[in-house]
Amino acid sequence: MALAKTNTDLTLAAYLAARTGTAFRFIEHAGAVRVGGETRLDYVQRQSSNDVVALSPDKALPNILTAPTGRILDIFTMLADADSYLLLTPEGRGASLADYFQRRIFFNDQVTVSDESAEWVQVEVLGPGAPKALAALGLDEAPAVNAVVEGSNESGALRVIGQRGPTQPDSFLVLAKAELQETIQAALETNSGEALSATSAKLLRVEAGLPGAGELLGDFTPFEVELAERVSGSKGCYTGQEVLARQVTYDKVTRQLAQLAVDGAVEVGADVLAGDKLVGKVSSVATSPRFGELALAVLRKPAHEPGTRLVIRIVAGEVAAKVQLPE
Repeated sequence: MALAKTNTDLTLAAYLAARTGTAFRFIEHAGAVRVGGETRLDYVQRQSSNDVVALSPDKALPNILTAPTGRILDIFTMLADADSYLLLTPEGRGASLADYFQRRIFFNDQVTVSDESAEWVQVEVLGPGAPKALAALGLDEAPAVNAVVEGSNESGALRVIGQRGPTQPDSFLVLAKAELQETIQAALETNSGEALSATSAKLLRVEAGLPGAGELLGDFTPFEVELAERVSGSKGCYTGQEVLARQVTYDKVTRQLAQLAVDGAVEVGADVLAGDKLVGKVSSVATSPRFGELALAVLRKPAHEPGTRLVIRIVAGEVAAKVQLPE
């Protein structure tokens, strides 16, 4: 009698598929916010860090909302439709992003904002086999990072965005109407795709040294967490612009996201020390089948430099750590 696969077996199979074949993940509670109206360009432009003028139907625009302090409030990716923008958000952020924009509509803004999260399905497709899987969904080509291509099959139309992901350049986001979820899943499974859990997706992200929600929202500026591509250096005024401009002009980026090889298990929020000096806190952790215990932390310079030896405080004492470059 064959033994049933354990959850560990399934997690490892999907992890390996993302590295050597095809893996996919339907993003739970993914957000989608529609911004329409005649003055939508000026409206989003004055509130976000990237240059909305660069947006086009075949090019997505990664963007950020920042506080007056320059710290990240929210992140999203913009798509251009004929008469509106569609803003794609991380898990669970659709309602809060819609509320943010709705509360900032002034009397002279000809703008509409609506939360369409329930109408769409968003699917990450990863791995060297991903382009073949996209072809099965009706795509003629796999898009480069931030490029957008459209396709269709017998069930309906969809869009695919090339994204900066853990298996770049083979990392894509598929966007389609929610009723196409079963059709998309069947096509991906037929093409040997493995379903990727949120745990496996986080593992791949931490291995690649990419920031997640713990590194992104509230405490850090875009330049501290590898999101400089989301900040325009030439556009007009927006909230937080002066602080971000000073960080660049006067080399005031004093912290940097770093990957740590850790000699034991640690938890998010644990203090990271260089000698007796607090230099940061753990913001993501994962146990890698290839590299062992890993962590991400935004560290005060120069503690972020590869090779720097640190310690992480845990309840039982301290765990040794070393800064390294992601492979």
